[in-house]
Amino acid sequence: MVGSPSAVGGAGGGSRSYVAGTTPGQSDDLFVSRYAWSGSSPLPYLVASLVAMGAAWWALDWASYVRGAPDPVRSSEWWTNVTAVLLPGEPVRVAAYSETRMWIALGLLAFAAATLCVWIGRIGRNLRSGDSPFGSFLPIVTFAAWWILPTTIALSADGTRANSDVMIRYLVAFGMLLGQFVLLRWPLLNRIWRSGHLGYDMASVVLWLPNFIPWAMLFLSTSYTYLAMGDDGSFADSAWRPTPAMLDWARWTSRASAVGLLVLLAVVSVVQHLRMRQDRAADLARRAA
Repeated sequence: MVGSPSAVGGAGGGSRSYVAGTTPGQSDDLFVSRYAWSGSSPLPYLVASLVAMGAAWWALDWASYVRGAPDPVRSSEWWTNVTAVLLPGEPVRVAAYSETRMWIALGLLAFAAATLCVWIGRIGRNLRSGDSPFGSFLPIVTFAAWWILPTTIALSADGTRANSDVMIRYLVAFGMLLGQFVLLRWPLLNRIWRSGHLGYDMASVVLWLPNFIPWAMLFLSTSYTYLAMGDDGSFADSAWRPTPAMLDWARWTSRASAVGLLVLLAVVSVVQHLRMRQDRAADLARRAA
């Protein structure tokens, strides 16, 4: 009678399961891969993403407004909101060098974001069905800074916003920030971490919590200030006012979180590539035995 499967530790902390009573490497063993057999190496996706991000970074610098531009774009909702959502660590962009350069830069920026999401989706689809695989749609919802939109929509519109309107905008932004970070970003970062079979997956909290705190403080203090001001008050009426330091920390932690995410994705990609090769080589050896 065939015995129950028993786990034998694999290199790098993974596990391979064999039927009890058989010898690993023999033709009668039952091999279980650590990743889906339909998976593929994430390394080409890594390279494509880095190239796309480099091109987008160049295009954004090329399209930036400079004095003396022959045909500048004074303000554009597309330019402001797309760059704010995809680059929360950078100052909000209002003007561009020209309309042509602006659209080229936005196209390359959107392409780079899509390539990054496809890379993350490739990592997620390499997981076995029992390991909660994920695709490319979840990263789009999770890592783009959708929560900044309430503060940037109609930023360049004529007229003055009422204090109550500003307060509501920042409260909505905080609600979106809280939901996106706690319900989406934290779980997905944890799943990406575990997709490489890396230990100490709770350490993924460092990739979102330091970024969440200054943005939350900025949004809440701004909302409170405009609430305290009312329709005809002043900033002095607020006991908790937003400061330039809050915005600086929010932007710097956004950049640090982005770099941390790229490092995590690179490490997981290399680990998946190596372990998938090991698993397939071991299976070929088993079949040939």
